Parts: sequence; structure tokens; C-alpha cells
Amino acid sequence: LLVTLDYPPPPGGIQTIVRSLERGLADLGHEPEVLHLDTTAFDWRPTDLLPRPRWLYGTRSVTARDFVYLNAVYRRTAAAIERFDPDVVHAMHVKDWPALVAANERGLPSALSTYALELGNEPLAARAIRDANVVHALTEFTASLVRSVADGDPAIEIIPPSIDVGEYRRAVDDVQADGETDSGRAGADPTPVVTMARFVDRKNIETVVEAWTRLDETVRDGRELVVAGDGPNRRSLESLAAGCDDVQFTGWVNGVAKRRLLAEADAFAMVPRRDGYDVEGFGIVYIEAQASATPVVGSKHGGAPEAIDDAGVVVDDENDSAEVAAAIESVLTDETTRRRCLSAAAERIDEFDIEPVARRHVAMYEQI
Repeated sequence: LLVTLDYPPPPGGIQTIVRSLERGLADLGHEPEVLHLDTTAFDWRPTDLLPRPRWLYGTRSVTARDFVYLNAVYRRTAAAIERFDPDVVHAMHVKDWPALVAANERGLPSALSTYALELGNEPLAARAIRDANVVHALTEFTASLVRSVADGDPAIEIIPPSIDVGEYRRAVDDVQADGETDSGRAGADPTPVVTMARFVDRKNIETVVEAWTRLDETVRDGRELVVAGDGPNRRSLESLAAGCDDVQFTGWVNGVAKRRLLAEADAFAMVPRRDGYDVEGFGIVYIEAQASATPVVGSKHGGAPEAIDDAGVVVDDENDSAEVAAAIESVLTDETTRRRCLSAAAERIDEFDIEPVARRHVAMYEQI
């Protein structure tokens, strides 16, 4: 039983992780059941409005009325356990802590997934970590955050996110086939250099845009910066790029369009910042780009270096647009750097495919 506050179709890292795990478990012959309760729109009952001491982990649980959601998670998980009779209950977020309590009360083993930002609610995170038999962390960085928050010494399994590697490879094949067909066509479209994320401060898209404007015209010639995504910073980003004919904002791209864009790209760049717990726990888009045979540029914060490994360039100062520009130029024009990135990506990307990652989850379940 996978209990989650995020699930497709909305885009996002947790959505991708849950859907891929659900699919991977099913492909291996297991029977996953997903219980999805959105924190902003969930079915509640009048009894859920009553604060219960069990869920009052601190003043925030009262002022933010978190206990209403926690009541609903517990109630719905208990009903799902009664109906579905799972072997394991896996809470996909610390806010799904009541699912762990429901599992414990019924003698079922439980797992908790952790990322980064949610661990900033330390009182809630500590209780969720305490009540899980095992904590799943995306990276060693996330595991270090878990240890810093936990009351004791929790059991931790580091398992990365997964993607359908085959789908990205097929997109590359399709792009190459189209290129061979159109090789003699005049006036070809510019080749994209891509950045893709929610437009929030942490993602630091503005530095990528500024870095693009610093690139020499000979590097930008025949290319365009494609800024994919959306969010509260969109207007300021568009203002920053005003007057740049080779910067394109596309909004969110998903599915086939996303894979096609990454396969067409000459490079992918995202250099997120860190503000305490507000940090990139992994960065699934880095491995999506690597599966698309596209070298990446990233920052040194959080789990991003573990996601990138040797298949890209990691900058020291993500706020230095000149350094970011130099990194982008290196993966675009330095053949030694580019070959290193692509070779490293090809060697490692299969470990992020859906089946091997699902097998690692099954091994974690079997241990508990």
C-alpha cells in the first residue's frame, strides 16, 4: 500500500517517483495499491476537524490545521488496510505519517520516503522517522538530513528515483531518424539548450538565462535557450529575457513532448540553490537528460551531484552567471568534455530504469 500526497497528472518529482514505483512493482508481479490524499483537496469528515492529541506534534499542527489532514490520512489508511490487506505500508511523505501509525497498530511493516524540503518540519519528520521500520532516502545527502532530524539511529535505505529509460532512448532514435530525413532541408529550426523546472527561487532559472546572454554569439548561433516550466517567477524571468530572440518559454512539457525536447537538446542546465532544507534532494530531470544522451550542467548543492555524477559539469557558484556560462559552453563546444559526459551517462543510466529500482524497493520491503 503506497500512501501519497502527490500523484499524476500534475508534474513533479514525488509524482514521478510514486508512479514509477507503482508500475515497477506491478511489472515484477506484485500488487501495488495507491492511496492518494492531496493536502489541498481531500475528502474529510466532521470528525476530522477535531484535534486529537496524537497528531499535535507542535504549534504548527494547530495553527496550520495539519491535524485535519492527518486525521483523514489515518482514517483512510485504516480503511485501505482493512480492504486491501497489504504486506507493507509505504508512506511516500512525512505528512503521511498517520499511515505509519495505522500500519504499526495492525502489526504491518512500514517504510517512509524522504526527499529534503519536508524534513524542515523537524517535529513532524522526527515522529514519522521514528514510526517507520525503514526510511527510504533518494541520496546520501537526503540520508544525512534524515540522521540530523531523527531522535535515534534509523534504518535507512538509499534508493534513487526511476524513469523509463527505454522511452527516452526511443525519443533519441526518433530524433535521429527525423534528422536523417531532413538533413537536406534549408532553414532548419534552432537546436535547443534546455532548462526545465518550477519557476521558484530555489531552481535559480534566472542565472541560467543570464548565463545564456553571456555566451559568445558563435556559441549561441543556431541554438536557442528553451525555458520549460511555470511558476510564480515566470513574469520576472520573461522580463529578464526580454529582447532575446533566442530564448523561448514553453510552459510545462510532459510525456512525449518532454522526451522529444530533451532528445533534441544539445545540453541541459539547471543550477539550483540551497536555503536550509529548501534544496534539491535529487533532480530527476538530470537523469532524464542523461537518458536522452544530453550532457548536463548542475550545481553542487543537495543531491544534485549524486544525480549528475560524471555525466555533466557541476559549478562551484550557482549564482555566478559567468561560471555557469563557461560550463554550458564547455558541454556544447569542448568535444573532450562532451564525450566524457555522454560516455558516463551511457554507463550509468540503466541503474535508474524502472525495474532495477523497483527490485531495490522489494529488497527493502523484504528486509522489514
